[in-house]
Amino acid sequence: MVKEKEIPLKIEVFSNGEDSDYLIHSKTEIQNILQAICGRSTRAALYYDEGNRFVLTMLIAVSEEGIWVDPPSSQLDSLHILESKKVVFVSSHNHAKVQFVATAPSQATYGKHDAIFLPLPLKLLRLQRRDYYRLATGAIRPLKCVIKPVPDQEHIKHEMTIMDISVGGISLVCQETGIELTPGNIYPNCEIELPEIGTLTATIQVKNTFEVTTRTGKVNRRAGCVFVKPDGKTTMLLQRYVAQMQRQAAALTPKE
Repeated sequence: MVKEKEIPLKIEVFSNGEDSDYLIHSKTEIQNILQAICGRSTRAALYYDEGNRFVLTMLIAVSEEGIWVDPPSSQLDSLHILESKKVVFVSSHNHAKVQFVATAPSQATYGKHDAIFLPLPLKLLRLQRRDYYRLATGAIRPLKCVIKPVPDQEHIKHEMTIMDISVGGISLVCQETGIELTPGNIYPNCEIELPEIGTLTATIQVKNTFEVTTRTGKVNRRAGCVFVKPDGKTTMLLQRYVAQMQRQAAALTPKE
């Protein structure tokens, strides 16, 4: 069984509009994400009292109307949650943090189990930071990043191999010939073709360079880059690609 890397179950706080690239509004997609969390018995946190207090819980069931979660063992905590005008649910899905605000929590039962019912949210935050998960690309058919170093001369292109990719950025193989990637340099309109997903266009900034020694003793130079203010489409394509690769990896992993 594939186990997810532990993600801190803390509320993500954004300034106005900063979270727009990470919000999911599709009811079907929201329901699918919550069902996946439920099916994997992924732990979750339920915050109340304006986010100052929380209890750990787990999803019991998901429907088109909402979700059922385990009530806390403390009756006092349960009372405070049920009296809250809103609560914040935080969990994880495919190495990404999941968070949403629920209003009007209510006491309920599911089957023979006591539960707290939360209405299905109209929007859900799915945030995948670079330090949560980096996906190594295949050695046989690795992803390529096409960089156009001269803004006014788009016919000048350099194709570089991507070693790993995430929603936050990429790691590139520095070649002996071609463009020299220097920390601080910014390259707009870079293109990355994601198989079965689409081609994204983004601005990257080189953050650092480092050397990696292979088993044969060969020293390769790499460059760590971040995506600069990726738009909603870019973020969506990256999330879909990473999620697709994770599903494929999970399918190939022997069950325990």
